[in-house]
Amino acid sequence: MKALSIIQRNRSYIGFTVVLFITGLLLGLSFSEALDNILQSQIEHIKNLAAKAEGNPAKLASVIFVNNLKVSMLLIVTGIALSVFPIVMIMGNGMAIGYLFASFGDMGQVPIWAIIVFGIVPHGIFEIPAFILAGAMGIKLGYMWLRPLAGESRWSSFLYAGKESLRVLPFILVWLVIAASIEGFVTPELLRWYIG
Repeated sequence: MKALSIIQRNRSYIGFTVVLFITGLLLGLSFSEALDNILQSQIEHIKNLAAKAEGNPAKLASVIFVNNLKVSMLLIVTGIALSVFPIVMIMGNGMAIGYLFASFGDMGQVPIWAIIVFGIVPHGIFEIPAFILAGAMGIKLGYMWLRPLAGESRWSSFLYAGKESLRVLPFILVWLVIAASIEGFVTPELLRWYIG
């Protein structure tokens, strides 16, 4: 099984995961005030990660990579529980980003377009697809218990989905390394340059 053909074959799971992420994003944008207490802990976690780096870009990239790798592994592995956790986590991730957009927009210090262009897009074009792919594989893993492949048992269908997840793992790892490197070295410089 080649990774690219696995990704192609799982388009419907990936599409469903994208819809979940966008739904979460829109909820985060629309109900930012109501979500304030719920998402504050997630924002604090991000701040703590940045604080651990102590202004060192290499350390920041490393901390971000390890955190994102943990999240990606959780997205896949927790899919065992009938896909519930990956669905919740993907929507939660989208909500956190939507919430951040709304919060920065309310503060008015930096225009929201600048946050998106300089603060999210450079690393997000790698990080978000990695999370989407990990989430899609986790969702498929759980779905195999509910609806096994035609002519296959639940167990063999589950194992098949597990092997697919292992095959696409290198893609996820590479995207996360690139995203963390950009977020550690490039994103802070871009924001500093824009804010002046």
